[in-house]
Amino acid sequence: MPSAATDRDDPRGRPEIDVFLDTLQDVPPHALTACQGWTAHEVVAHLVSGVELLTEQARAHLEGRPAPAVTDWAARELPYQALDDRVLRRRLETGEREMTELFKHLAAPDPTAAVPGLGWGMPVGELVLHMRQEFAVHRWDLVGDDGQGDEVLARPELLAHSVRMLQNSLLATGLAGAGGTGADFAARLRCPEQPDLVVEVRRGEGRFALVEPDDGPAVETDPAARLLLLWGRRPSDPRRVRSGLPPGQLQRLQQLLCGF
Repeated sequence: MPSAATDRDDPRGRPEIDVFLDTLQDVPPHALTACQGWTAHEVVAHLVSGVELLTEQARAHLEGRPAPAVTDWAARELPYQALDDRVLRRRLETGEREMTELFKHLAAPDPTAAVPGLGWGMPVGELVLHMRQEFAVHRWDLVGDDGQGDEVLARPELLAHSVRMLQNSLLATGLAGAGGTGADFAARLRCPEQPDLVVEVRRGEGRFALVEPDDGPAVETDPAARLLLLWGRRPSDPRRVRSGLPPGQLQRLQQLLCGF
């Protein structure tokens, strides 16, 4: 069930949805996933809820109407979870195509501009990347490690999007817990031939940064696993992640990167 979009550099280029839909065909709705408390059906409901909200918001903007907003995501997803799974999967495919076409239209004047009432205040180009990343990460939630997933998750534009736009969300839970207590902190996650990713806490506030590599201690991994770690996941094979950090520093890093 591929979508028409294939060019990842185009605002409608969404190769991750093709991979997600192809994988979903072999995942039964009641299969457990890496998202606690969710089967594959709930993961799809979560994605359809987001896709249809963004579609509604984009259409409202183009028609000059107030855009619908959401304050309680869990409540919004309940009606989707109650849908028949076959209906839900069809709505994911058709909804993604419609959303992508609307994004293409909105991005045409300037993909770096934010559209009032659309998404979370992100520019349209960042929303495209955000949804690509959602499909990449949630595919891993369905099936875990595999070569196709590694190729998708390793795309540097997805990591860069998380660093630019999502550090507050991805660090919020960790900062509110044990990861946010204690002295200022910094640690690096390193991949060969790529910038180091710095995770730090200064005066109780956390941030990510991509910086030039150095030869200091770091957690060393591959690009796909690094994105998973940033999202509070861990690859199935623990040998993919190797730590050169002291134990206390590694523990603090893990406490910070606990997902949301």
